[in-house]
Amino acid sequence: MHRNMPLSLLAVVAAVFVGPAFAEPTRITVRVLSKDAKFIGTSMGGVRVSIRDADTGELLAEGIARGGTGDTARIMSEGRRRGEPLATPDAASFTAVLDLDEPRRVEVVAFGPLAQLQAATKVSATQWLLPGKHVDQGDGLLLVMPGLAVDVLSPPAHARLGSAPVQVPLRANLTML
Repeated sequence: MHRNMPLSLLAVVAAVFVGPAFAEPTRITVRVLSKDAKFIGTSMGGVRVSIRDADTGELLAEGIARGGTGDTARIMSEGRRRGEPLATPDAASFTAVLDLDEPRRVEVVAFGPLAQLQAATKVSATQWLLPGKHVDQGDGLLLVMPGLAVDVLSPPAHARLGSAPVQVPLRANLTML
């Protein structure tokens, strides 16, 4: 250090050259796969995705996963190698760009399917995100949602069955999420 340069001036010069930490845009793509089935997308109303700071609860991003159900042969194939993505470009997803200035632990929550609220469920995952290290290649962050969508066709919900025991024929449509 130069003898004539006061310490406070040195701190100002260092601050100018070092500068503040700037946030880096960091993409994260979330996909939701129905357990033992396909991606949950637009045909089922989509899935609501929220991304929060796992430590503070701050909401960082929120939206709906939309798109197709994916390639059946690719998803249902048993010969898939480790690391090989299930998703095709048209498979349902939600992508957010977060401005991160430091590593952040996030909780990603998916709720749906939104067109079948009687069957809706919630799944989540927690992971670290690093500034500028995108999580959007292949499947991105993949959540697996268990469950079935059941639509009761008959009797209708408003039918009065009385109080005496009675045999009621039941018709329903049952599909994977």
